[in-house]
Amino acid sequence: MLDLIVKKALVAEKGKVLDIGVKDGLIVRMEENLQEPAKYLIHAQGKLLFPSFANMHTHISMSLLRGLGADLPLMDWLQKVIWVLEGEFVSPEFVRDGALIGIAEAIRSGTTLFMDMYFFEEAVAEVALQAGIRAGLGFGILDFPTKVAKTPEEYLRRAKEFARAFKGQELIFPVLCPHAVYTCSPDTLKKAHQLAQEEDLYIHIHVAETKSEVEGALEKFGKRPVEHLYSLGFLSERTLMAHVVWTTEEERELIKSSGAKVLHCPESNLKLASGIAPISDYVRRGIHVCLGTDGPASNDNLDMLEELSTMIKLQKGANLDAKAMDARTALKIATEKGFSAVGIKAGRIEIGYSADFILLDPQKPHLQPLYDPIAQFVYSARSSDVDTVVCNGRVLMEKGELKTLDEEEVLHVAKKWKERIEGFLRDKIIH
Repeated sequence: MLDLIVKKALVAEKGKVLDIGVKDGLIVRMEENLQEPAKYLIHAQGKLLFPSFANMHTHISMSLLRGLGADLPLMDWLQKVIWVLEGEFVSPEFVRDGALIGIAEAIRSGTTLFMDMYFFEEAVAEVALQAGIRAGLGFGILDFPTKVAKTPEEYLRRAKEFARAFKGQELIFPVLCPHAVYTCSPDTLKKAHQLAQEEDLYIHIHVAETKSEVEGALEKFGKRPVEHLYSLGFLSERTLMAHVVWTTEEERELIKSSGAKVLHCPESNLKLASGIAPISDYVRRGIHVCLGTDGPASNDNLDMLEELSTMIKLQKGANLDAKAMDARTALKIATEKGFSAVGIKAGRIEIGYSADFILLDPQKPHLQPLYDPIAQFVYSARSSDVDTVVCNGRVLMEKGELKTLDEEEVLHVAKKWKERIEGFLRDKIIH
């Protein structure tokens, strides 16, 4: 008996109406009229079936800080708003509640994998496991004290403990997260890299996000960020670099030769005026590019469909070339390229691939008439069109209803934190 059958979905990748059979988390059957019993049946007639999204860079608990510090550049936003509020409020409760809001939003917009870098990641893991979503989780490692740790050695010790506690789980996997070259000394970066090798972990780091970061690296190390990391032996196929907006020809070749991955976050880069990453050039060179939203306080959402549409249009506009990126390439970046970057066989609708997919309702004026499902998904669809979400064969949302999280609790938690944070900001302004 199959675990799940999705009946009569238009599989966009195939251009056919098919039944999808799922067993033990995998797609095992794809037929026009599948005649087998199943524990769970989804009638998908009239719906489009796509791979789900992999959000490869975020700080999901920052959903509680959404909308604060709007219209500031990155360093002002961090130093004058975010770090002040985090210093006051960050705790396991804050992280858990923020993750609850963020994960509910992520599922609603069709995401089944997210890569997170923050504090008290055990609390994020708790919610992710409850929700049934995939997550690559890591403690931010810094050279300055926070509520999590006081020294680089303490951050590294906590990261090692976390990694050993969460290794081997089906959906959650630990990642090492040194924050950036401007917040981690060469010694800290080397120790983080050594720990990643010892524990066989991916490394998730911010790289070359702004011009000022590049200028600071040149002044401090005599090298640009990518060059600096390469000189430390830091870059490899297990290095996941968020942003990578400002790079030279030489740096791009270093990225390609090392096998390091680029995690592109176009909307956050636009909102914080960081720039437009040369993604079409990276793709042309054969660099592995994935898509992420960044945190919901700098984007200010976790909507991967919106991110996908922004990415492709930016590449066309920045290059003055309508062929700079096509819809199918963009969709692959947002789906399969994300999963494969961390060794997960998902992001395609094929037998033997993980059953991570979404159903989309195209019966909306903005999606009709429907000529090219993939192109119209990329350019026209909205997250509110996502009808059903399946992760590893488990239904997380069906017909717009979350199945693993309580949406009333999500909204209650958001209201509670809004009152707390607004009270702090009022007192701070008054005094």
